[in-house]
Amino acid sequence: MIFTVFENQEQSLLFPLNQIKASFELHCGAFTNLERIKNSINPNDEIHLFVRDELKDVVQKRHSDLKVNPDFLSKGIWLNGAAIWSENSIKDITSSKTYTNKGEILALHCEKSIPFEIALDYIQKSVSVSIEVHIPFIHNSWDSIFLQSKIISKDAIHFIDLHHGKLHPSAIMENGDNIFIGKNVEIRPGVILDASSGPIILSDDVYVDAGAIIQGPVFIGSSCVINPGAKLRKNISLGPMCKIGGELEDCIFEGYSNKQHDGFLGHCHIGEWVNIGANTNNSDLKNNYGLIRIKIRDDEIQTDHQFLGSIIGDYVRTGISTMLNTGTIIGLGANVFGSNFQPKYIPSFKWGHDDKTELNKFFQIIEIMKKRRNVELDETEKELLSKIYDLN
Repeated sequence: MIFTVFENQEQSLLFPLNQIKASFELHCGAFTNLERIKNSINPNDEIHLFVRDELKDVVQKRHSDLKVNPDFLSKGIWLNGAAIWSENSIKDITSSKTYTNKGEILALHCEKSIPFEIALDYIQKSVSVSIEVHIPFIHNSWDSIFLQSKIISKDAIHFIDLHHGKLHPSAIMENGDNIFIGKNVEIRPGVILDASSGPIILSDDVYVDAGAIIQGPVFIGSSCVINPGAKLRKNISLGPMCKIGGELEDCIFEGYSNKQHDGFLGHCHIGEWVNIGANTNNSDLKNNYGLIRIKIRDDEIQTDHQFLGSIIGDYVRTGISTMLNTGTIIGLGANVFGSNFQPKYIPSFKWGHDDKTELNKFFQIIEIMKKRRNVELDETEKELLSKIYDLN
């Protein structure tokens, strides 16, 4: 069977997380949506990817083993990459049917190859006759924040055999059967792992320093460092190689991002290669306890959530003691600093309040960042970033 994973047709509401990523590359819980699909199908099945033209090269580079935007999209099952699929939900897809949720096409069973240039029209026309299904779906950039509690709990089944690591005798584990510890994990003196409200999953090579408090459900990706005295207060998903200090609650970090120092982030989704300056804090609850609106460019959107912090794009940096308001959106590559609360919408590549980042300096900085993790800035990504810069 060939599974074609396609992007959701409405892209603007995933801004700024999807500027250099496809929807299926975003994390929720222990996996990206694409990793979740790979875990749910047979080893002999094949996956093809269908993305925006501007993302083709960078997605192909990241997934060199998969076909991206082939000339013909193959017959088989097509899956919306913004949905959170499971083995059971994929098995429920039967021939000659289209599946939707609140008007969004989640899946279809295609019985013939479709030329790439008409694939979007084919998907849109398929919605006319469809079956309504209920599968977790990331329509807005903040949706995954509120899905992850249940998702992390379900993901724990994939880590059931993880009971490795080096645990200091003074560390405390509450509900230890719900704590899963990977290889080469080190847990230092006075650490509290409280899994009474949900699982705690520590991937390989995680280092939890002295006095940290971790309350599940939490997933911590490979090679992450949790700093001394850090407080991870439920519903946290960390991608690989993050360094975390201070206080987090209901947050997702995509990976390779740092929040080393004190400061609070709540109900946030943070992109890759982000650096949060010391004592950066965000509000995630309005003083009048009202529902939070967000602004994306000139559009204001009612989120229908009482709690919502910041959605921060890739390569963002915040200065010391930065204050972020409820429902703040920060575009890719912005350098955020200055006194008082920041604007609720900060465009990509913004420098402070009034200037724009210089592109060459931006590349110099992120090349330094990546070298610290033994990663190089790929030319295909550099080209895409340049195009995004020219549009802002």
